[in-house]
Amino acid sequence: MKKLSKTRQGFTIVEMLMALAILAVLLSAVAVAMHAGLHNYGENTEIAELTQTARVVLNRMMSEIRTADAVDSASQRVTIIPPQPDPGNLTEVEYELDGGVLYCRRTVSGVQTSESLIASNEDVEVTGFTVTRETDIDGEEVEYTKSATAQLDLKSGDNTFSVTASACPRRNMDY
Repeated sequence: MKKLSKTRQGFTIVEMLMALAILAVLLSAVAVAMHAGLHNYGENTEIAELTQTARVVLNRMMSEIRTADAVDSASQRVTIIPPQPDPGNLTEVEYELDGGVLYCRRTVSGVQTSESLIASNEDVEVTGFTVTRETDIDGEEVEYTKSATAQLDLKSGDNTFSVTASACPRRNMDY
């Protein structure tokens, strides 16, 4: 007759369940960390794209201000009069925040066209647009714009930020 050996040859069901429970807790922790990382990556990518778009818009605006004959600003609007004569018959450029949308309106040969540059949507909100100008009086007692500073305020999710740019019109340039 054979004698049964008392040496164990494997795991008991209780040991196996304990190992599975520990593994489940560890995998849950890793999944939470991965989800948070992916969420942050997506949010940062969106903010970077929005910031870059705002910089391009303000850079375009400042370039037009630098070469302008005249600059006038009001609440959430700036009007730029380009140098004359303009070969394309461009007579006025206007940037305006209206209803959460930043527009660029160009008047060419008496016809105005409008282009949406940045619009509020479910992901992004344009919360403000201001242009301040510093003026002076020249030798002929005519007021002119010495410098202009534009600030664009944006909100994406819980993040709010401002993008600012400045320019000085080149009054002494011949075009």
